[in-house]
Amino acid sequence: MHDWHPRQLVVYSDLPITTSNLVRLQVSESDSQEASTAVEWVPSKYTPDVTQYVLVRPPRAPCGNRWLFGFPLVKEELWDMGTIAFKQIQPEETLPDNNAFIAMNSLRFIKVYLSLRVCSRAHGKVVGNSKNIPAECMWSPGKVLLLVLWRDTEPEATCPTPSQVYSLEMKLKRSPGWWVEVPQF
Repeated sequence: MHDWHPRQLVVYSDLPITTSNLVRLQVSESDSQEASTAVEWVPSKYTPDVTQYVLVRPPRAPCGNRWLFGFPLVKEELWDMGTIAFKQIQPEETLPDNNAFIAMNSLRFIKVYLSLRVCSRAHGKVVGNSKNIPAECMWSPGKVLLLVLWRDTEPEATCPTPSQVYSLEMKLKRSPGWWVEVPQF
């Protein structure tokens, strides 16, 4: 297990607004996503005094379901990141030997460690080509397990920052994207 230090990353919101910095804010489009679900960052309309960037929401999904912004992952990756986050936020505590503890609390530890406002798990439908999605992330044909950082129905204030997204991108070694939510029922 490798150390994971998102707080050592550059905070993009502190950069002056220039064309080159906006280009750096663009998260590369994954080959697994169509152009309509490309990840794009723009300055927030609601914070004129401080430069903050938010994700551009994709157009409404044809099926009417919500769009989820996040990363495809496997449960073991979630648990590993939860373990690392636990050790960072509670270094004096010993992690219980009970695997259920980390399985039940990984999302909370990641949320606290990265100061995320949204951090959940859901299933998403693959939009476009799935060739660059690791097979272990697929839970059935055309569907993936996701670490969700934002939903298209959430307010801008809950949008993750580029540095939070970048931190997870470096840890997971895959790009985030927009996915159509697959309801649990």
